[in-house]
Amino acid sequence: MKTLSKKIEWYKEAETRRWKRIWSFCELLFFSLSAIAIVFVVNIYGDGTKLQAVFTLFVVVLSISSSCGTAALFYANPLKRWLIQIIIFGFGGAVGISAVAAFLMLELQNIST
Repeated sequence: MKTLSKKIEWYKEAETRRWKRIWSFCELLFFSLSAIAIVFVVNIYGDGTKLQAVFTLFVVVLSISSSCGTAALFYANPLKRWLIQIIIFGFGGAVGISAVAAFLMLELQNIST
């Protein structure tokens, strides 16, 4: 097992493994497609009241950002491993929270009708 200092040094290195860059590309692409799916579900099943338009705009911008990040991550000079992890965790967390918020919003709209 690696010591903590060795693990920290490993994350400070640039990611040069091609398969890992492709894997990160696929993860960000999945997040972008998930955000688009959230927008479709909210617009199909939502009633268009209150915060639905703002929420839809937020998730569309999140999807566009994730798409741009996907291309930049794949074609950029080798990035540091910690930076790639931050990008993936950031977009993954944002899409996950958006999905939970979308389903809660749809449930509240369903209860109120």
